Amino acid sequence: MKEWNLPKPAHACFSVDHLARQGYVVRDPDGKIVSSPTPFRTRAEQLQIRLQREADAKAKRGPRPCLCCGAIFHSQGIHNRLCPNCRGRDDVLGEPHRPQIQR
Repeated sequence: MKEWNLPKPAHACFSVDHLARQGYVVRDPDGKIVSSPTPFRTRAEQLQIRLQREADAKAKRGPRPCLCCGAIFHSQGIHNRLCPNCRGRDDVLGEPHRPQIQR
C-alpha cells in the first residue's frame, strides 16, 4: 500500500504553522512548538512528515491484517485489530461478532 493512499491518522497529527516575522514551525498534537523557525515551508513540512512517521511507528499505526477476515486495513494502533467491516458486523442473533484466531 502506498503512503498517499492511506487514510490520515486520527491521533498525533503534527502541523506546520507560520509565525509572523519568524518563519515556519512544526507543532505537536498538543500545540507546542517542536522546531526552530525556518524561512522555508518545505523544510518544516519534511520535519512534520518525519515526526509523524516516528509517532505512527511508536504507536504501531499502519497496515495490519484483520484478525477476523484477514483483510489488510489501516490500523490506528495495537488496540485496533478488526477492520471496519468486521467491527460493525453482527451475527444473526444480534450479538457482536467474535473473531476466531487461527492457529
